[in-house]
Amino acid sequence: MQSICVDRDQRETANPGRHITYAEINIQFKFFFGRGSRYFRRIAANIKRKYGTGDGPVTLREFVQHIIDRRTRRPLDRHWRPVHELCQPCRVRYDFIGHYETLAADSRYVLARLGIHGDQLPQPSVVHNSTGHVTEMLDQLTDNEIGRLLEVYRLDFALFGYSANISHYRKDAA
Repeated sequence: MQSICVDRDQRETANPGRHITYAEINIQFKFFFGRGSRYFRRIAANIKRKYGTGDGPVTLREFVQHIIDRRTRRPLDRHWRPVHELCQPCRVRYDFIGHYETLAADSRYVLARLGIHGDQLPQPSVVHNSTGHVTEMLDQLTDNEIGRLLEVYRLDFALFGYSANISHYRKDAA
């Protein structure tokens, strides 16, 4: 998830029905394994060695197997570590927790609270309807893998106002 570590007064308005997006599942995966740095090549080689099913780049299934494998060194790499382990919302009393999918509204709110008017933070250039992409990605995984992946990020879903109910993304649920 791409959370920016709700105004304490607005927690009641957090959307418990907010659903995971394609970006939340895929952005870390493609961004990091699509990069050529030595660091990420080493991680990708390790994942391929442990879970590899063929040549080529790390697949989503291999990456998920790495994340859900209890033998994978903990804590996880900071790029895919659960957000609650990074920003510790139970220890730090944040005034605001923003979300990538509401970045424009969230940034306007924060800037207004800071008394900054007329400026705007950079926004994503393209916004996609991601339901079809999430369905395609989840169809690559078994129910067991999905369940175990959701368990790894269970607290993030609860703390940051996301629904872990993914049944509407599954083809067999239609």
